[in-house]
Amino acid sequence: MELWRRNLWVLWLAQVLAMVGMSAVVPFLPLFVRQLGINDPVAVHHWSGYVFSAPFLTAIIAQPIWGALADRYSRKTMVVRAVIGLAVAFALMGFSRNVQELFLWRLVQGGISGFIAATLGFVVAETPHAFRGYAIGVLQTSQSIGAVIGPFLGGIISHYAGMRIVFWIMSSVCVISSALVIALVREKSTSRAQRTDSATVWNNLQTAWQIPGFMVALACITLSQMGTIMPNPQMPFYLESLGIPMSQLQIVTGTLVGITGLATLVAAPQIGKVVDKHGPRVVVMSSATAAALLLIVQGVACSVETVFFSRGFLGIALAGLVPALNTFVSTRVPEGRQSGMMSLASSAMLLGNLISPPVGGWIAAHGGLRLMFFIAASCVGSVPVLLWWLRRRHVRRANAQG
Repeated sequence: MELWRRNLWVLWLAQVLAMVGMSAVVPFLPLFVRQLGINDPVAVHHWSGYVFSAPFLTAIIAQPIWGALADRYSRKTMVVRAVIGLAVAFALMGFSRNVQELFLWRLVQGGISGFIAATLGFVVAETPHAFRGYAIGVLQTSQSIGAVIGPFLGGIISHYAGMRIVFWIMSSVCVISSALVIALVREKSTSRAQRTDSATVWNNLQTAWQIPGFMVALACITLSQMGTIMPNPQMPFYLESLGIPMSQLQIVTGTLVGITGLATLVAAPQIGKVVDKHGPRVVVMSSATAAALLLIVQGVACSVETVFFSRGFLGIALAGLVPALNTFVSTRVPEGRQSGMMSLASSAMLLGNLISPPVGGWIAAHGGLRLMFFIAASCVGSVPVLLWWLRRRHVRRANAQG
């Protein structure tokens, strides 16, 4: 087996384990906040939001730094560092004595982890250009598998053994993940002279501004993430408004999330091959258009069946949108800067994750749940418009120079 394929599948398995760990912990954080002594309903909501958002705050800053170090020294080392950092953060969360400590350890998680960004940078650097779309699509499936398996395992463990045990078991799972990477992943031999000594965060940011279309691509990542993530925290309330009784709300919401993840899991590798064959721009524009329309369908839905139908197809659209956007960015990355520049893409995605829940909550509270879906659709729908504008500007410049 070719080295890049072997590395890809080892990293895929390692990322499945890490994503199972993250997905097993996150859904139950509000319950752990209550367990740590926060009983007032308003305070529980506030602290749950703070604890949920904490890793994004530090990761947006830290990931470009880790990415630059990966380009200068070793990408494999940064992958191992990231998953061990996740294991350490989980273990510390399990020892939290109050919600302030939990918040602190979540900040630490964002600062010392960043496993998804590290693996993405490694795969982009090590995979031949002709197979990058496929490889990024395969990595996307690991996140979907983790999102399906993690909450199920976390729910069982927390029910029978308690929430603290979930943190410690998932920390051990991340240690196993790091052992797989250490033992089986092989980085291409790169001489010191080939390393990019100028690969600093500031230099990467300067380069990003100078590369035509790179910043527009980052904006597309943020907007697409905002649009696709925005409805998720409000979905239980939307299902309730459609007539789902409280006794069934959790299982229906979980099934809905699982359908979206399953559709992404099945479609991502195949769509990745389409990206390699026809280019990322075509896939991004078609996937973003489809995702926007499906969000509108959810916003006008009068039945739960319609929401289920549209969420399933939304999973297929996301299987094309996220990997194709990352592939689109990777085509503009200079050699030797893959990890640092792709970490900027990861920070753009994290920014979308950070902004969308409070924005969606504010819109839902003041304008209604259906309006929130239309705003989410406009965020995703702006992506093909931006890419069309970018292509038109490029053609104009080419004609002016010609």
